[in-house]
Amino acid sequence: MTEFSVDEKVQIAASFLLESPPGEVNDVFNDIRTLIGDDDALQSGILTSLEDHNTEQLITVALPESETEVIISKFGQLEGGRFADPRSKQSFAFDHMRLVASDLQPLEISDDVESLREAIDNQVQAYVSDHYPHGVTTVHASGSKVTIVIVDNKYNPSNYWNGRWRAVWEVEKGGSQLKGSAKVQVHYYEDGNVQLNSTKDFELDINSEHDEKKAASTIVKAIEKAEKEYQMAINENYTELSENTFKELRRALPYTRNKVDWHKIFNYKLGNSIVNK
Repeated sequence: MTEFSVDEKVQIAASFLLESPPGEVNDVFNDIRTLIGDDDALQSGILTSLEDHNTEQLITVALPESETEVIISKFGQLEGGRFADPRSKQSFAFDHMRLVASDLQPLEISDDVESLREAIDNQVQAYVSDHYPHGVTTVHASGSKVTIVIVDNKYNPSNYWNGRWRAVWEVEKGGSQLKGSAKVQVHYYEDGNVQLNSTKDFELDINSEHDEKKAASTIVKAIEKAEKEYQMAINENYTELSENTFKELRRALPYTRNKVDWHKIFNYKLGNSIVNK
């Protein structure tokens, strides 16, 4: 039997972390920690994978002395392991292991698209607050591009399921096209292990507006319409699966074409039991 080295075990463990379902990365980490049995090697070996997981899954963090949450993503990543919060115009250090923000510093902001970014941010916050119970949004600007990041998590481990919605939208200042991607991931694990992973890409034509408030309104309305249609399509698909597709996976009747009389079978079994005694 092949014996894996600690480094090989850590490499395998890192791949497990990247595939962790929403809200369950700590559970996965604790399980592989027990299997590897070397905390120092594990923590140093999986740090990069943990960083990739956190930025890809759009983990959120509250800044020190603030209840406002910021999304950890590649769009806000700075040098030296720091991240940007354009809304508060601050940067911060982020501990990927402990999921804690610290060391706030002023953030240098480019004026090129900042007013458009702020206008979009204000309207996206209202949209997310109205449509997502636990939604968080962070809006970034780079060059002439504005990137809107949205995430909503719903963790319900007492009922054996967790879920996450992620969406990223990009638009150029003065542009007439809005590009986006939305991802849904749900893990249901009561008496089994079922995952839903769904992704939808968007390319939407929008009216180019010179007024930034009007431009922001146009962009957010387009996002709202597209995300609503995507969510409705998911609901319709899984209603179809539940009501029709899954039922077709088993026979409505046995080969005899007659329904089983379970009450009669129970009486037969009871009668046999009495006779045998």
